[in-house]
Amino acid sequence: MKKFLKTTLAIFAAGTIVLSALAGCTSGSEEVENTAQTNGTPPAQTNGSEDDSSTSSNNGTSSTDSASSTTEVWSGWKDFNDSSWSVNIQIEAGKFSSFSEGSQIQVEWTASQTATAYKKLQFDSMGSSWVELTGGTFTGGTTDSDKGVIPESSPLSYTVTSANAAALKANGLAIMGYGIVVTKVTLVSGGSSSSSSGSSSSSSSTTTSDVETKVEPTSITGTPYANHGKLSVSGANLLDEKGEKYMLYGFSTHGLNFGDEFSRYVNEDAFATLVDDFNTNCIRLVLYPRDYGGYTTGGDKAKLKAIMKNGIEYATNKGMYVLVDWHVHNYNPQETKDEAKTFLAEIAKEYANYGNVLYEICNEPTNSPWNSAIKPYAEEVIPVIRQYAPDAVVIVGTNTWSQDIEEPLANPLDPATYGNVMYTFHFYANSHTDSYRSRVESAVKSGLPVFITEFGTCDASGNGGFNSSESASWFSLCEKYNISHMNWSLSNKSETASAIQSSCSKTSGWTSSNLTESGNLVVEHFKTLAR
Repeated sequence: MKKFLKTTLAIFAAGTIVLSALAGCTSGSEEVENTAQTNGTPPAQTNGSEDDSSTSSNNGTSSTDSASSTTEVWSGWKDFNDSSWSVNIQIEAGKFSSFSEGSQIQVEWTASQTATAYKKLQFDSMGSSWVELTGGTFTGGTTDSDKGVIPESSPLSYTVTSANAAALKANGLAIMGYGIVVTKVTLVSGGSSSSSSGSSSSSSSTTTSDVETKVEPTSITGTPYANHGKLSVSGANLLDEKGEKYMLYGFSTHGLNFGDEFSRYVNEDAFATLVDDFNTNCIRLVLYPRDYGGYTTGGDKAKLKAIMKNGIEYATNKGMYVLVDWHVHNYNPQETKDEAKTFLAEIAKEYANYGNVLYEICNEPTNSPWNSAIKPYAEEVIPVIRQYAPDAVVIVGTNTWSQDIEEPLANPLDPATYGNVMYTFHFYANSHTDSYRSRVESAVKSGLPVFITEFGTCDASGNGGFNSSESASWFSLCEKYNISHMNWSLSNKSETASAIQSSCSKTSGWTSSNLTESGNLVVEHFKTLAR
C-alpha cells in the first residue's frame, strides 16, 4: 500500500497543474547560479460541458436565505481518474459576478469506479496560468499537506477569501481531481453558507485560528509612521496616507536564522539608534527559509517567529516601517511556497492592524522565469496575506537575484486583484553600474513600482570592491525617482557590505568609529533624506 500511494502521489505531483521543479540553494549574497526547471503550463483544458459523459446546467438561482443565493453551474458525471490530468471542469468568470468573501463553492461527488484508492480535488482560478485557491476553509474534506483537499463527505464546500473571490471574478474556476466522480457544482454567493451533511471541518494550512490579531498600536508623535501613516502604491510610486510620494530607506538585518551573532541586533535600543541617530524610517527583517538554521531546514520555528515578531514590535514602538522578508535565495520560490504561505498568513493575521508592516515574499530567486514560476507563486502567496492585510504593500522578487525587472514590466500582477504590489531590484555598486541603472530608470519611467529591498556598496558577493562613487550614482537615482532602498547589512560580519566593524561588539548606540567604510557612507546618505 505504501508503495502504491507513493506512486500515486508521484503521478499527482507530475500533473500539469501550476508547479515548479526544485532548484539548489546557497547562502550569502549573489553567488554561483544553479540550474532549475520551471513550472509547467496549465493542464489541457477540457470543459465539462463539452464532455460526452456530462451535461451543463444553469438553472437560475434559488434563495437559501435573504442574504445569499444558490446557483447550480455544472452537473453531469465527470470521472477524475488516475490516468489524465486533462480531465477537468471549468466554470466561466461571469458565474462569479456576485461572489465575495464568505461565498462558497460546493461540489457533490462520489468515489471513482476506476480509481478509488486515493482521492483528491483542487480548485484553481484560471487566467494566464492556473493558481490554486488557498486561504479559505474547506468543509467536508481535509486540506492536503501538499496541494488540494482530500474529500471526506459530499458535498465538499470551500468558503472563499476576498482575494479568492476577486480571482474567480477575473479568471473563472477550474476543478481538477483524482479518484472521484464529480456530479454537481453549486455556487453559494452572498457570504452565507448552506449545510453540508455529515461533513467534518478542516481549515486550510494557511488558516491560523490559534493566532490572535493584535489591536492597532498607538502612533508615536513625530515618528515616520505617525507623520506618513499607511502606505499605498500608485503607478511607479509609493505614497503615504496623504497621497504624497514617500521613500522608505534603512538597513536590512543579516539572516536572523544564523544565530545570536546576527539576531542580537533586533533590539529596541538598536532600532532607536537607527531612527534617532541614523535618520532611517524602515528596517528589513531577514528570515532565510533555507541555509543554516533556516525556517524550513531544521531551524527553531518558534524562536525564529519570536525574533521576527519582536522586531515588528520594536520597529512599531519607534514609529518605523518594517519589511518582513521571506528570504528566498538562489532557488525557485515555488520550492518553499507552502511554508511561505503558512508563515506569512500567521504574521499577516497577528499584525493585520499594524499599518507599518510590509511583506517581501521572495528575495532573490534564480532560474525562475517570471511568467512560469515567480508570477504564479505571487498569485498564490499574496492572497494569503490579503485575507488579513488587504491593503499592505507586498514586494515581489524578480529572477536572477532580483535583477530581471523587465519581466514584470511586460506582465505585471493585476493591481485590481492583488492590491498594493511593488517589484524588487537589487544592486551592489561595484558590480552593477550604468547599464543596471538604465534598466531601473527605464522600468520606473514606464510605470513599474520598484523597491530596492537590498543594496550594497561593494561587489555582488558582499565582499571586496567598496565603491563610493558608484554608490553615490545609485543614491542619486533613488532620490530622483523616489525609489525606496535598504542597505545590506546591519551586522558586524567580516565583509565589506557590513555596516558595523567586526571588532565592535555593541548592539546599539554606534558612532562613526564603530562603523565600516560602507556603514559610514550609507549613514551619511540616510541623514540627507527626508524621513
